[in-house]
Amino acid sequence: MKKIEPILEKVGLTRQESRVYVALLELQEAKAGALCRFTKIASSNIYNILDSLMKKGIVSYRVENNIKVFIPSPPEVLNELFLEKQKNLDRERREIAELIHSLKKRKVKEEPYSNYKYYQGISGLKSMWYEINSIMSKENIIKIHTAKKGSYERLVGFYTEHHRSRQKKKVEEWLIYPKEDLELAKKRKREFKRTIIKFLDLKNDAEWGIVKDNFFMQYAISKKPHGFLIKDKIFAKTFEEVFDRLWNIATHKP
Repeated sequence: MKKIEPILEKVGLTRQESRVYVALLELQEAKAGALCRFTKIASSNIYNILDSLMKKGIVSYRVENNIKVFIPSPPEVLNELFLEKQKNLDRERREIAELIHSLKKRKVKEEPYSNYKYYQGISGLKSMWYEINSIMSKENIIKIHTAKKGSYERLVGFYTEHHRSRQKKKVEEWLIYPKEDLELAKKRKREFKRTIIKFLDLKNDAEWGIVKDNFFMQYAISKKPHGFLIKDKIFAKTFEEVFDRLWNIATHKP
């Protein structure tokens, strides 16, 4: 039963509904009192559970001497529940996509002179990169100073999504890579256009970069990965000058 309940939950049954339905499959038919004894569910709850199961179409009943006798539908009916749940999920996905589109079109009344956002955890860093993907444009080169090998491994797979988004927008990116990660650098350059890579002997664990008027920094190897995204022209300009100086001394080959 412990293995069955989680699967039935995936098609929309609660644990108690799962217990009652499986009990009916074993008994083939039963009155409410017998179900209470068999499932150890209180009589005050059993009728609400049976009513819910009947609305879902997986339990029916007949009347015998003015008493309802409940009967389970064949297990194949679970396929219909799953398909219905899938339809609901598809509809909700479309609604969310429409909401995102609508929210992105909302005009900002007044842009703040400077602001910053703090992100925590791997999910937080991914959120930061979603924002970076949304603000980058082909008019501005993205400049990123990476970290020593191993510092960004937890996000390598997700960076692929960033590069795909960048390709669609035709955005150029300059990357300073650690010398010891030549293979990943070659792979990035081979797979994605508009990617220029140089190498330095990097010892740092944090990565940072500039995208338009934004400066970002992240640290992904600790138990609590975290990052900052700062929208500030002065910060962005300052760190872009630092990047450009490092870029000039970096080499095209390790």
